Amino acid sequence: MREMLRGETIRIIFYKAIRKSAFVLAAVLLWDRFLNHGHLRLVRDGFLVGGVILLVLAWFSYLKLDGVTIHHLFEERKRKRPLRHASADIVDFVDEHITAYDELEPEEQTFCQLASSVAGSVFFLVPALIALLL
Repeated sequence: MREMLRGETIRIIFYKAIRKSAFVLAAVLLWDRFLNHGHLRLVRDGFLVGGVILLVLAWFSYLKLDGVTIHHLFEERKRKRPLRHASADIVDFVDEHITAYDELEPEEQTFCQLASSVAGSVFFLVPALIALLL
């Protein structure tokens, strides 16, 4: 997995982790506002559930990376990869575009999903565990 951790994947992992964390944070805040009637605490209980949900997503990504497949759940759609020309000058790479998530190999995409879910779960589990100890 270390060879998949490059500069282009770190940026994608960071963006995906922020997006997942924002979605889980919005869900936890909506739960606290509309469904929680003072019985449970936001940071202790809501963040713990949000972190566990992200860890479950990371576990499914790990299983996919390990080769476990469930019929229709992890099937890949056929995508066309952009072709790179073999006869290119160094001038052609001056305005090199940033690598998008869709341009990565399927293993690298799964690794980015795994790492972003783990990073997002740390964002929620650390405050939840601190609140549990206090």
